[in-house]
Amino acid sequence: MRAIGQTRRARILLRAALYGGGLFVGVPLAFSHVMTKTYRLESPSQPTRGYEQLTLVCEGLKLRGWLARGEPGKPAAVVIHGLGDSLESYLEHAALFRKRGYTVLLIDLRGHGASEGGHTTLGARESADVRTGMQFLRDKGLAKDGIVLMGHSMGSVAVILAAADQKDVRAVIVEAPYDTYRGTIAHHAKLLYGLPSWVPIIPLAIKAAEWRAGFSADATDAVQAARRIHAPLMTIVDGGDPRMTEAIVRHVLDAHPGPKKIWIAPGVDHVGAILLPDWPKQVGGFLDAHGL
Repeated sequence: MRAIGQTRRARILLRAALYGGGLFVGVPLAFSHVMTKTYRLESPSQPTRGYEQLTLVCEGLKLRGWLARGEPGKPAAVVIHGLGDSLESYLEHAALFRKRGYTVLLIDLRGHGASEGGHTTLGARESADVRTGMQFLRDKGLAKDGIVLMGHSMGSVAVILAAADQKDVRAVIVEAPYDTYRGTIAHHAKLLYGLPSWVPIIPLAIKAAEWRAGFSADATDAVQAARRIHAPLMTIVDGGDPRMTEAIVRHVLDAHPGPKKIWIAPGVDHVGAILLPDWPKQVGGFLDAHGL
């Protein structure tokens, strides 16, 4: 009887170990795949009128870019999309800069659109893609009058990280940025899956994502980077967005030493501010206020 009891206990312990392994290894690995998956287009479109297509190389990856050349004496603008999107979606945003005579560069971040890349990192490694675009503009003599950066969601964090300590950045405009990588993963785990922040699966999933994609979650901190931006900063809050709330965006805004502006776009969902008639006035007014 004792032997039978020991066998049963061994089976229970084995099952517990297997279930625990599935919970604390399999589930975080699955979550990390979702956190780092790519969004490439099967049939990318050709450049629209006024744009030329180019290839940038960042960390060995070929990135697609569209370039529209502007007028002498005007800044250059880099416009960056969000997670799961591509540069085609931001032509209307770019049009505001083109009307002002800016040179405009749109980039497909790694793992998006027609760019290479096996993982996404919610802005961490993508910040290098933005920096590569900025350096291209400098090398081609297209950024003699400075650079304006515009980013959206994940792209806004990539822009904030890329803008830190860059003396020729003249303005930064970001819509729906998150504050820290760890914070946004915990927030979305609660929002989408109902998981409280203390659940061990969350830090384990972050560790697995770091391993998969080769980045540091702790270094992916838009609040810390905002403190090192020398240019004026405009943040846009999408009023109906539960993902990047006003409180989250204000963490970034409050860290910036200024000058700065916040616009709360009433009622719109995630990165939907451009749907409002007031968008050109708000963004254009910010540029006007700083001589751009």
